[in-house]
Amino acid sequence: MGKNRISAKTRRMTTGAAFVALGVILLWLGAVVEVLDLSLAAIASVLTVMGVIEFGSAFPWLVWGATSLLSLLILPAKFPALLYFLFMGLYPMLKAIFERQHYIIAWILKLSAFNTALLLLIVLCTYVFALPDTGLAFEAVVFALANGAFVLYDIALSRLILLYLFKLRPRFRLNK
Repeated sequence: MGKNRISAKTRRMTTGAAFVALGVILLWLGAVVEVLDLSLAAIASVLTVMGVIEFGSAFPWLVWGATSLLSLLILPAKFPALLYFLFMGLYPMLKAIFERQHYIIAWILKLSAFNTALLLLIVLCTYVFALPDTGLAFEAVVFALANGAFVLYDIALSRLILLYLFKLRPRFRLNK
């Protein structure tokens, strides 16, 4: 092994640390600029996508866990960290698992995971963070709109994965 060669283990560790740091920074920006909390949580999840593609196995789970833990501990507003922890950071790994199934089963699993996370988020916001209860009719509208947004998010994420695989991956050379 030459002096300038970096071992695969070292490359994985430094890439993971960079992904965690960048994820926390993105979520912090979402906490500071509250209008961007959903968008920046979704953008932070792209780092998990890259981890799934490049390294697989436990790597993206570790990135998700470390980013979630640090964000929940240090962010001034916890909503972006909760979004990332409950769904956005977790979803790329779930998507990789679900899409091994038939596409109808995959969509049932995806929507089930999303609605479970959304219900948990609503329960946490209502009972743990003591936000005012808005009523069942409003929550039904939230679920309907959120499911539509989720379908668009999944389609956009699939296209972003294709863009990464065919255009950006050769430029980043993370796995070499």
